[in-house]
Amino acid sequence: MRRIMITGASGFLGRHLLNKMPDNAEVLAQFCHQDVKSLFPNAQHVQMDFTNTDWSAIRDFAPDAIIHTAAMANVNECENQPDAAIAMNDTATRQLTDVARGIGARLIYTSTDQIYDGKRGDYSEADIPSPSNVYGKTKVDSEVYMLEHHPSAVSVRCALIYGKAIEQAPTFTEDMIQRLKRGETVNLFTDEYRSPVLVDNLAEILWELSAHDYHGPLNIGGSDKLSRMEMGEVACDLLGLERERLNPTRAKGIKFAAARPADCSFDLDRANDVLTTPLLGFEEGMRQAFV
Repeated sequence: MRRIMITGASGFLGRHLLNKMPDNAEVLAQFCHQDVKSLFPNAQHVQMDFTNTDWSAIRDFAPDAIIHTAAMANVNECENQPDAAIAMNDTATRQLTDVARGIGARLIYTSTDQIYDGKRGDYSEADIPSPSNVYGKTKVDSEVYMLEHHPSAVSVRCALIYGKAIEQAPTFTEDMIQRLKRGETVNLFTDEYRSPVLVDNLAEILWELSAHDYHGPLNIGGSDKLSRMEMGEVACDLLGLERERLNPTRAKGIKFAAARPADCSFDLDRANDVLTTPLLGFEEGMRQAFV
């Protein structure tokens, strides 16, 4: 049995990681505030606050790998509460890096496409990060430390994640679909581009990486570059909903607490070379999740 720790196990991605847990894995599922309700035969749960914690539970479990998804991930909240964002996303990750290295555990870290400035898109791992908001900066700073101090660590720079939530409030995609089914108008941005990745697909990739020998940064997204408006159009066509309910909107004219990079799409050549798990296109991902 491989011993794997999952941080943020009660979150959107964390729950899907548990759902995709292979039969040969024994898991320590960390949560902070919200316990993981679903029961899995080879998983045990532990409550830990990473901003003020005793790391002995990890040392006692002695994982072969740690998949680190726990984060303060709301971009505007990070901008308004920078100290809290630094404590959770940067300081705690540095400490976890030291723990993982000390016990010989591989570390898989979920970073973000927000580390790029969004001025041109199609970013590869060779492009120098230049974040435009606090959230992106905390992820860059923690990634730099981790990759410098842990020889078998991977920083997975995740694109926009979509799909169905498990035992949680509806995701953006689910909410959009529900509103369209009710006949409501949905405002969607036409001037921001991402490489959206299905949460189930991302979970499978993280499990593959937990047993892989790759180390360093790795961009992970879906195979399509899309705006949210284009995502809405695909969803309408696939589910038989009315495109006329989609209202094209520009993000550029709206004031947000945090700066929003315009184009964080990915060059995925390295991921396609490294992984055996395919990177799904948006239509196929939506089909798997919602049809």
